[in-house]
Amino acid sequence: MKIELVPLIELPTYKFSDLEEETDIDKKNRLLIERNYSDVKNLKPFNRHQYKLSEISVSDLKKAIELHVSDLPISESCAFFGGYGLKVNDEFVLFPQCCGLLSEINDWKKLLDINFEPFYLPECHPSPKFKMVNNDVVIECDSTDEEFHPKTENNIRVNYKSLTSAIKKVCFELKEISKTLDEFNSVFKTESVAKNLIWEE
Repeated sequence: MKIELVPLIELPTYKFSDLEEETDIDKKNRLLIERNYSDVKNLKPFNRHQYKLSEISVSDLKKAIELHVSDLPISESCAFFGGYGLKVNDEFVLFPQCCGLLSEINDWKKLLDINFEPFYLPECHPSPKFKMVNNDVVIECDSTDEEFHPKTENNIRVNYKSLTSAIKKVCFELKEISKTLDEFNSVFKTESVAKNLIWEE
């Protein structure tokens, strides 16, 4: 079983008044991306409006920080919206849900302790539930009260060791991306942009 955890960002955009009446959501999202970012229009979106964090250019990362933070001190901002897509054998089986954050990596890291207690992701909704069953992690995606988007299997079962390897790998990837984000520390007057917008430390 091949397991991969993919950091996905929901890019913030400045809202243009002439697009408020646009009813085609996909078209509106595309136009907002084109007007706000220089290179993202050339990237493939996932789950309609999420992009691979690793594919965002340096200039567009800076723009994303500016739009996300707006006029707040960066220390008062939450992490970037988005989260982590789970791929099994090269197919996405779970995407970040509404209001998910890149800081959810701290919740995924709970799985590195084999004795972890069952838990939900605290910010997103609907939220998957993680629990251990024998040598596997079972991710329950209960759509009774709110549908997962896109439609998701009720129970996703993955090998524990394969999943923890994927978590360790994505943590390394995030540390590399953090170095790029921290090039803007002086611009945003902070010790670490990444600590604020990825790790929430």
